[in-house]
Amino acid sequence: MYAETAVSPALSAIAPARHWARARLSEVGIDDGRLDLLVLLVSELVTNAVAHADPPVILRVHVDDQRTRVEVTDGVREVPVVRDPPPTALGGRGVMFVDRLASSWGTSEEEGTAAKAVWFELRHDDVVELGRFSTEQP
Repeated sequence: MYAETAVSPALSAIAPARHWARARLSEVGIDDGRLDLLVLLVSELVTNAVAHADPPVILRVHVDDQRTRVEVTDGVREVPVVRDPPPTALGGRGVMFVDRLASSWGTSEEEGTAAKAVWFELRHDDVVELGRFSTEQP
């Protein structure tokens, strides 16, 4: 399954993007903790794109037999970095969550109106543990 949608470059677009991703992922049978983890990571990428980048922002979801890949493109070449903010900081943890919870992640340069894509993958054979959620793989 492959799907993409344009995301408005506004913080108010984060929740609709998250709901869109949840619906697409649910359609292909992803559920339980894996779905919640994917939606959390989608939210982090979209938040970074609308808060720190320029349009156009495009959210892409690709699910195959081995993994789920999510990409968010935007119009700024600056790439995100993993930060380790103090516990009292109100933000700055999004990329750290992606780094620690995804199977892999990275950035790539884009052609056309988008400058870069930030992506993550979650392999279907990885064990997912997120708080109270645990999905065991066969």
